[in-house]
Amino acid sequence: MSTNEPPPPPYESYGESTPPPPPPGPPAPGGGAGGYSVGDAFTYGWNKFTANLGQILVAVLVLVGALVVLQVIGFAISNAAACDPKLNLQTGEVDDCGGFFSLQFFVQWGFSLVSWVVSMIIGAGIVRFALAITEGRQANASQVLTPHKLGDVVVASLLIGIATFVGFILCVIPGLLVMFFTSYTLYFLMDREDLGAVDAIKASFEFTKNNAGNVILWFLLSVAAWFVGAILCGIGLLVAVPVVLIGTAYTYKTLNGEPVAA
Repeated sequence: MSTNEPPPPPYESYGESTPPPPPPGPPAPGGGAGGYSVGDAFTYGWNKFTANLGQILVAVLVLVGALVVLQVIGFAISNAAACDPKLNLQTGEVDDCGGFFSLQFFVQWGFSLVSWVVSMIIGAGIVRFALAITEGRQANASQVLTPHKLGDVVVASLLIGIATFVGFILCVIPGLLVMFFTSYTLYFLMDREDLGAVDAIKASFEFTKNNAGNVILWFLLSVAAWFVGAILCGIGLLVAVPVVLIGTAYTYKTLNGEPVAA
């Protein structure tokens, strides 16, 4: 062979050259922690809020109205059960109406628990609304008032409410941890028909534990949005609450590796 001749192909067999390499496969589907960012979640929540403004405002006003009515009723009954401490001039003792665990205390705590359960029931409807948006389905404000898995929602809200109350008594931090780890309970409960109250709480715990970094970042951004909404005379909450709930639905779907409607 002459030194000026070109080199032979890298592979030849019986006169056949090497076959070309196969074309690259399709790209991997999106979703999961690798395709998630809190900025995308907030932007998604904002875009869907503005696109469904009328229906969302009706849903939020129903929630706020129900809570205000409950608080007014609770305040009235609490005042009726109130007892002013009195000094017994003969004995010098103070009648403190039962001390810390007085009738007023139990009335206030009872109505706080009832308010929590009602807010969870209506909140479950708003979560269904948010999940419907992420799935590209038609969202309707009537979903907020249509009970779905009512028994499971009540049981879950009672368990979480009592655990949170006990946690706050135990130096506050345990209560905050309960709120954090159970924050996706309603999303699992509304999204997966096979899950009951306890299983949804367990699923929320595993979800937040396995995605702690992203969930904490989203939680902090959500708190910041609620704070800004609250200081704007409370009116900002009409925007902050739905944006955060839709963004949380996006977070739930994306970190579970499920598709999200554009």
